[in-house]
Amino acid sequence: MIIKKRQLLLATLIIALAAAVFVNWYYTKPQVESATAGTALTTAPEAQEGANLGDARYVISTDAVLEDAAAQAQASEYFAGAKLRRKTAHDEAAEALNDIIKDSASSSEAVSSAAKALEELANAITLESDLENLITAKVGCENLVILNGGNAEIIVENGSLDDVSIVKIKEVAVKHTGYPVDNITIIEMEY
Repeated sequence: MIIKKRQLLLATLIIALAAAVFVNWYYTKPQVESATAGTALTTAPEAQEGANLGDARYVISTDAVLEDAAAQAQASEYFAGAKLRRKTAHDEAAEALNDIIKDSASSSEAVSSAAKALEELANAITLESDLENLITAKVGCENLVILNGGNAEIIVENGSLDDVSIVKIKEVAVKHTGYPVDNITIIEMEY
């Protein structure tokens, strides 16, 4: 049987393709279970979005990780304290309005305006909570919403703002409050 040049070239290409597939599989196989140690060894390359071969990578030292953890704890403490202070202020305002409503010496106009103010306060409390939950769901950051006289101030944790997240936050705030975009302020917490 005579092997023609075309058949020889085709066989060589098939062998080269098989070798390339094997090498690709070998260096990118997902995980290999270790029978002796019981741990998984990862041989897959790390996926980096937007990264190119040869790009520089930042290495985080343990000191930077500890500083970041301390800053994160400080931010969590700030948000917890701010929410507690806001809840206390809301409770005091509600108590004062309830006192006006329950006082027999109050005029009917005072009782009516206090009842209306109490209803507005309850709606504001609910709206603040709903906005905080929606912003957390959309942007994934800890935040605090303060509604005051037709203005919304939104405080977010440090490092969570970019152009996309600002648009998402303003979209949620405008949709649920009905305030114009100019009345919505987004503040990134500094720590």
